[in-house]
Amino acid sequence: MGFTLQQNSITENEFLLLRDYIRETCGITIPPEKSYLFETRLTKLMLDAGVESFGEFHRYIVSNQDLTLRQKIINAITTNETLWFRDVAPWKVLEEIYLPNFVEELTSGRKKRVRIWCAAVSTGQEVYSTVMCVDDYLNRNCTNGIDLSYFDFFATDISSSVIDIARRGRYDNISIMRGLNDYYRTKYFVKNGSSWDIDPKIHDAVRFENFNLQKSYHKFGLFDIIFCRYVLIYFSDDFKKEVVSKMHHALTDDGVLFTGNYILYDLFKDNFEANHYDNITYYSKKPMQNYKKQGLGIRNI
Repeated sequence: MGFTLQQNSITENEFLLLRDYIRETCGITIPPEKSYLFETRLTKLMLDAGVESFGEFHRYIVSNQDLTLRQKIINAITTNETLWFRDVAPWKVLEEIYLPNFVEELTSGRKKRVRIWCAAVSTGQEVYSTVMCVDDYLNRNCTNGIDLSYFDFFATDISSSVIDIARRGRYDNISIMRGLNDYYRTKYFVKNGSSWDIDPKIHDAVRFENFNLQKSYHKFGLFDIIFCRYVLIYFSDDFKKEVVSKMHHALTDDGVLFTGNYILYDLFKDNFEANHYDNITYYSKKPMQNYKKQGLGIRNI
């Protein structure tokens, strides 16, 4: 017979130990009022490890250094809320402002490729929305031979389980209805039993990688657009600043950053100019020389 969890909830000290472990492991900060997340999401892993309290579980994971268990903890604790074309406005900005410029630069030869990174992509809806938006725009605007092959789409998430779902490009009936209109569903999806498969052209345009935003971004090169939406709110203030600074360095000189529909102006004022469109604010990179003049630096970009 296996262990059973006692009815008492996680203690304050146990919460603090696990909170610090999660923050050090992936940058996510769990506030005290959400201590129940440890109880609801980590109990099975705790019992699987053969321990009966969260304090014992913390000692186990710290001493064990099991990378597979660490990934399971990350998968369990991360929030993966997402939907197609979330907030709509970022893709209007892409269509109406940036894609016409990109096409002109590609056609003239002033730009060889356009690179787009979707960080914290969850189960893939955001990056696939972006690819569909780009492909549909190019199809509708007769862009002189410019097609998806001129665009690189890169998507990352710290959770290996959601990246696996994203890589498959297959969605159930509930997921497919969340934000996806009839036009895109008809054009880019095929019904396959109780699931929907995305068009191979859209699927194959994306490169996925399991990635922790605490690590260096240098190996990825520079991007014209970065989507980092609805994830900064889960980080500590110091880690928010670090991520924003590292993304500043990961953008081309005229690159742009899309975050979620929330106000975090203090994070961006040194590195970015705020732009307002419809119901969102997005950010254009300030020139690097201005950034350096302010005496600002960044480690581990």
